[in-house]
Amino acid sequence: MSKLRSPRILIADDQDSLRKLLVKYMLKAGFEPIEAENGKRAIELYRLMRPSVVLSDIMMPEMDGLTLLKEIKKIDKQASVILMTGYGSEEVLIESLRNGAANYFKKPFNFQEVTEVIKHILKYRADLDSAQYYSPFLTEEKKNFVFTTEEADIFPIINQITINLARLVPTAEILNLKIGMEEILKNAIEHGNLNISAEEKNQAIEQGVFGKLINSRLQLNSNGRKKISITAKLDRESFTVTIRDQGEGFNWKSLLLPTAESLFNFSGRGILLTRIYFDEVFYNDRGNEVTLVKRGRL
Repeated sequence: MSKLRSPRILIADDQDSLRKLLVKYMLKAGFEPIEAENGKRAIELYRLMRPSVVLSDIMMPEMDGLTLLKEIKKIDKQASVILMTGYGSEEVLIESLRNGAANYFKKPFNFQEVTEVIKHILKYRADLDSAQYYSPFLTEEKKNFVFTTEEADIFPIINQITINLARLVPTAEILNLKIGMEEILKNAIEHGNLNISAEEKNQAIEQGVFGKLINSRLQLNSNGRKKISITAKLDRESFTVTIRDQGEGFNWKSLLLPTAESLFNFSGRGILLTRIYFDEVFYNDRGNEVTLVKRGRL
């Protein structure tokens, strides 16, 4: 029996030291890394080797990350491109996300977190083929889910919610909508029911003890038994998802709009990504319930 090939990850960055570090971590995670020192070379390698995910810097000589993204999307509309960015590239990043980039990381970033995000994208990509089985005659469906924090397994739920989404939006957009829902669900679990602050999470990730932090909070104040509810509705005009946790909520009115000026002030990528991928994102007064709306584009 032949061995399955490891997922190929194309790394495009003109900084040799960072590129080599990323190669090291991709290999450690079980991926097959491919290196490109600039955007033009990345395009050549994408055509030749069709990687599963592209990890690209935004500011590169000869071709920036936005142009690279657009060229790759011409080759493959469902391509998954993650961007790496620093100060000075905010405008390009916002436009790239609106043009279909799957995620982004602000430099400096945690390498382990990058590999985890890639693993999640690969899981969602594997499920996108099911979109071909949807029925164009579907007029409406509604799904409800309720689970406790300790039972949380969000991938099957997200896949069930979106199985007929190709009825409403192009298949190429479904991956990003899944990523947006995942970010909001993780917020409901981690920040809502487990009461983990953004600072606590970032510090735990840096120290490599985030799993331990999750386990300790599950045991505290019966957090593991707190519930999360999801209601999803799909009809001819829109897709609506409402996610509610049993946490204390937060001051959602303090959130900034996803503009270039506010990009690096966000307390996390999740809300930024979700606000870009969905047409509407709004909260209840308490801040422990969020509703996402995507209108049809077919």
